Amino acid sequence: METIKKSIIKRAGGTARLVLIASLILLASCDDYLDIEPKGRALLKTTADYEGLIEDLSPTYDHTTSWFLAGDATWYRVEEIRNYTYPDYSVSVLWDESYDRAANSIDNNLYNSCYSRITNCNAIIDNVMDSDGKEADKLLAMAQARIMRAYNYFFLVNTFARPYDPATAGQTNGVIVRDHMFESIEEEGVQRSVAEVYDFIQSDIDAAIDDLPHVAKNSFRPDRTFGLALKAKVHLFKREIDACMQACQEALTEAPHGNHQLWNMTEDYQRYAPMLLAMGYPEQAIDEPQYMGMNDLIEAVWKSRVIYGFDGAEHLLYQFCATYTDPFPMYLTREVLDLFERDADLRYRFLIRYKAQHETAPAGAQDFASLAVKWNPAGIRLSEVYLMMAECQARQGYPESAMALLELLRSHRMVPGRYVHLTATTADEALRLVRQERRRELFLTYNSFFDMRRFCSEFNETLTREFEGQTLTLSPTSHLLTFPFPLKAMQNSHLTQNSR
Repeated sequence: METIKKSIIKRAGGTARLVLIASLILLASCDDYLDIEPKGRALLKTTADYEGLIEDLSPTYDHTTSWFLAGDATWYRVEEIRNYTYPDYSVSVLWDESYDRAANSIDNNLYNSCYSRITNCNAIIDNVMDSDGKEADKLLAMAQARIMRAYNYFFLVNTFARPYDPATAGQTNGVIVRDHMFESIEEEGVQRSVAEVYDFIQSDIDAAIDDLPHVAKNSFRPDRTFGLALKAKVHLFKREIDACMQACQEALTEAPHGNHQLWNMTEDYQRYAPMLLAMGYPEQAIDEPQYMGMNDLIEAVWKSRVIYGFDGAEHLLYQFCATYTDPFPMYLTREVLDLFERDADLRYRFLIRYKAQHETAPAGAQDFASLAVKWNPAGIRLSEVYLMMAECQARQGYPESAMALLELLRSHRMVPGRYVHLTATTADEALRLVRQERRRELFLTYNSFFDMRRFCSEFNETLTREFEGQTLTLSPTSHLLTFPFPLKAMQNSHLTQNSR
């Protein structure tokens, strides 16, 4: 982790180092923070100082446990799942509603990180217009702070509150919203309804869009394509399909101006598959005895020579999960792996080992095996905009248009001439295929859990899964779909617990 921190500090330059020191002082403790008057201005003088707060030195959104709950991932030691060695993991894998998570969740990294970033955003929004710098730079910093504040509240409300339902969102407890810096130790945050949180998110997005840059300094800072993609996503989660489609179209129109395009995985396939065949190797590792001597080299080609970095053109905003290496070396479940056409899907070939590295893993599980491909587990990629647009087309009753968008995406992900071209004649079938493609394209990102929540809520779906011969079920009203506030947050604020 120290290596990546040094790399990011070097990338951001001297401003990041200054702001790191400022942030540590500001956030070290409540008393230390209140000793700085007013609101840290003694440390943050110029517009460039405030701009440094936008780019987190370690932009983590730890949703590892939600991968287990959504069925994307499983722990690599099945005995430890059975024995509750890590209770949160076991509860999530086994959908155990009897375990009291609220009573045992002392702290939560996602909760703390999101509010820490919101604090930084509030410092910018409250003060940057009075800083020393160019007016254009101030407006840029303000816009990027607003869009990042909206993004962090989107994570919070979709993790710690019930899913958005238009009929009940106004009466459902959400999360605490702070729209400014603390003024005094007596000031307490107010827990807003889910509807109010979404309204706040949308107001920040709308206020930011016009001032976001076409091209950001790097993929860790938001640009206008990202802002439009987030706008579309919020509309989608609110079931505002027309507005979502319009924002998606605007994002796709803007993407070339931001130098964004889909990663064409077929180019990497065409570069290395002929080389392997010319050497007398199969083009992919095969779990059969006659290939055992070849598989290490084959795997090394696909898992280390295929490189897609933080700055890949498909990344609209790059953010980490728990660490900068995630999702390596997380195990995917058989449920997800069975969705892939394994001889054709390059997402499988480039990222997933042909067999489990640990014999202790649950049956059928295999691990994410590439450190060379930065999968962007907590940001947004351009592919997601195509998937949102396809979902909107399916929901509006245009299955052929939805399939055309899926085909465009899949043509960048599959071995040419080898994969199944998806077709649908009804809206329901089109939506089913879009949902499957979302699981393939967005596996081991936060989307699996967020999608699980919204589809269960909207369609009243009861989910099932198999674990060691046992059929598990999860109802659409299960409290497991909402993570509890950590005990530290409950003790330090007037929160009504949303889960257990």
